[in-house]
Amino acid sequence: MSSQVRDLSADLYDETHDAGDLGLPRCRVRACPRARDHCLVAGIYDEPELYAAACAYRDVPADVAALLRWWQRHRDGERADQSQPRSVLELAAGPAEHARELARRGVDATALDINPAMCGWARDRAAEEGYPLTVVEADMRDFRLPREFDLAITMLNSLCHLLTLDELLAHLASVARHLPDGGLYIMEFAHPVDVLSRNPRTSSDWVTDMADGSSVTVRWGGMHDVIDPVTQVTRERVSVAYRKKDGTVRTITDTVPNRFWSATELDAAVRLAGGFSIAARYGDFDDDVTLDAAAAWRMIFVLRRAAADRD
Repeated sequence: MSSQVRDLSADLYDETHDAGDLGLPRCRVRACPRARDHCLVAGIYDEPELYAAACAYRDVPADVAALLRWWQRHRDGERADQSQPRSVLELAAGPAEHARELARRGVDATALDINPAMCGWARDRAAEEGYPLTVVEADMRDFRLPREFDLAITMLNSLCHLLTLDELLAHLASVARHLPDGGLYIMEFAHPVDVLSRNPRTSSDWVTDMADGSSVTVRWGGMHDVIDPVTQVTRERVSVAYRKKDGTVRTITDTVPNRFWSATELDAAVRLAGGFSIAARYGDFDDDVTLDAAAAWRMIFVLRRAAADRD
């Protein structure tokens, strides 16, 4: 890994404490009350440099190794014996870390995101790295591209921004249109234990020390954010403070709407949407941990495009 992560205990912050209260210069505070209408979540997602730094704790090469392992295991059809997919579509891609890593490995990669700032950031990083990446600005709920992909992926619980069943079904239908028979769609969600248990398996507060000497302090949600029991939507409070090697600091605070999806809801949604079967469920990227294992910390669904339900 290119970075090291330190968990921060929940008592680092109290209910009113955010990055601006730590004596750091405040960037801006911005909520997005219209996110339900157009699926564009502003604020932190308008700041791709800070968002990428906040997510730098992820071991992207290890994640991609798991994606390729599952491709080999669950792919059907004439290309089932390929060592890796020939093409991939990353949805709600943001900085497109995973699509860019797949491009480094020779896969024809496309990144789709609704936010123009994220699209520009992903395009610029790929150009700097010298790997081809197609970037598309579009809504993951309803998009049409002039091609199919062997593999589609959505990472980092980005599907939490689909706040209703109708939005999730529209999204699944759009993805299905872009996969061949036997193609795979891999979706990563937060594990339900983080919502339904008093002992979550992931931290809402962390510090990441990066290889270039910079560091980022993050609070993403936490005990003071209350889930709506009817809609299952939480308006998560987020603060990010990014301290660069030269000592400059950028901060942002935000409120991000986030829908909790359970495993049983996803099972039902896949059946209702049609076009997919569930090939596997996993609880981790590093090992093939089952979803119900004590070590599971993510909820990963591997869907296979079903030949019987094509448009």
